[in-house]
Amino acid sequence: MAQSDDTVFDRNKPISLYYQLQEKLSQKIQSGEWKSGQKIPTETELCSIYGLSRITVRKAVEELVHEGRLIRFQGKGTFVASINFEQKLSKFYSFSEALKKKGKNEHVKMLSFDIIKSDAATAAHLGLGEDAVFYKITRLRMVDDTAYTVETSLIPHALCPRLAEKSIIEKGLYNSMADDGVVPKRIVEKFRAAAIRAYEAKYMDLKIGTPAIHLERTTYDSTRIIEYCVSIVRGDFFTYTVEMKS
Repeated sequence: MAQSDDTVFDRNKPISLYYQLQEKLSQKIQSGEWKSGQKIPTETELCSIYGLSRITVRKAVEELVHEGRLIRFQGKGTFVASINFEQKLSKFYSFSEALKKKGKNEHVKMLSFDIIKSDAATAAHLGLGEDAVFYKITRLRMVDDTAYTVETSLIPHALCPRLAEKSIIEKGLYNSMADDGVVPKRIVEKFRAAAIRAYEAKYMDLKIGTPAIHLERTTYDSTRIIEYCVSIVRGDFFTYTVEMKS
């Protein structure tokens, strides 16, 4: 049964009722009263709770779905979307550091750590000869119990001959690369829409075909490429904002 709510909506305000309700529901998400992954009341229940029409409630919910705050599953209901992290692409950044600023603790699971002889495709990405050797490191990044990206990094072995799986697990990739004097100075990123494949779906507990972001990242120290990375990021987790100045 739906619970009552003391909110009183002002019908004389120039602000529409659906927007007032939208703000109220947003506050429930923002405050944590409605938690990530939680099913929210049905439209009928929301009508009863707030004394509003079905049209008003539906419009408010639709706006929150459009914003990525809520997500609908056919036949199951409407749920609070996973944490949505806004990242401005105006300077070098770290997912881990940005999440810490949001009060979220990230942890990383190593899926594979391999040393492989370069092929033509990898040589092109890293600027290597075809007989060169590189690291292929695949990790699963998580916030709390939510896996948000599967990330694969390719790194020239000659640049970081001491790079080790244990070190990466304990202090992170870039901190480990710094032990060999390799420090990122510049990045180039490309991102596009994608769909979760079977491999990522298995680790992120999502259905195959779920919307995602394909993020391709090339990192340089000065002129050398020190890392080529491909991340598959769940689509309900990040919002990328590009900031440009004249």
